[in-house]
Amino acid sequence: MLILDFDGVIADAFTECAVVTYYADHAADAVAEKPLTELAAAMPAGFVRRFRTVRGYARLLDDFMVARDPSAESIRSLREYEDLHARIPPVKLAGLTKGATAVRAALRARQRDAWLDMHTLYPGISDLLRRHQGRGTSIVTAKDEQSVWDILGHHQLETTVTQVIGECSDKRTAVAQLALADGLPASAVTFVDDHITNALAVRDTGANSLWAWWGYHTAEHIERAVTRKQRRVYLPELAGLDA
Repeated sequence: MLILDFDGVIADAFTECAVVTYYADHAADAVAEKPLTELAAAMPAGFVRRFRTVRGYARLLDDFMVARDPSAESIRSLREYEDLHARIPPVKLAGLTKGATAVRAALRARQRDAWLDMHTLYPGISDLLRRHQGRGTSIVTAKDEQSVWDILGHHQLETTVTQVIGECSDKRTAVAQLALADGLPASAVTFVDDHITNALAVRDTGANSLWAWWGYHTAEHIERAVTRKQRRVYLPELAGLDA
């Protein structure tokens, strides 16, 4: 069984994620009235730099909201990132996350082609999914399920995946449940994620957990991976996977 993360493993959606984060406190319908290219161009350069930094630490949509704080410009460690995240009042964080989700849904509905074009598949991934069609490939991701299905459909890959578990914050449990549902031991699962926390958590189930080197990570993630002896996987290696 092959189980993949989505953003950072199958597709790169850096600009789309930045857009929904930046406009999270705007009315979704009003945002969607403006062309996506204009929305992206209007984001301040400082915000985009902060988002690039935060993207390396983030696992979930609410994690992206740290980039809205000007102090994120100086983040140099996981602790600094977590401190800024903790400073956001829970009610405000929930509101911004809900707003970002609404902006994404509005853009997906009203500017479908432009929104889909913001999601670029990594080289070789399309062929990998097609080769594994019929073998029970699943996606477990923090992105919402509908967005994932729409992007797969855009690339004519919707039949290569049997299921998508979206908005998932506990990938360890999700992977264990998928294996159990198919009557398989965890050792029969190959899991790929670009965030070291997810890779290590799933490894604890007994699955063959691989850390995607082409995704988003930080120097601390590399140190942690080395310390924990977490196996990396490189894109050409994954793209050639036929097991």
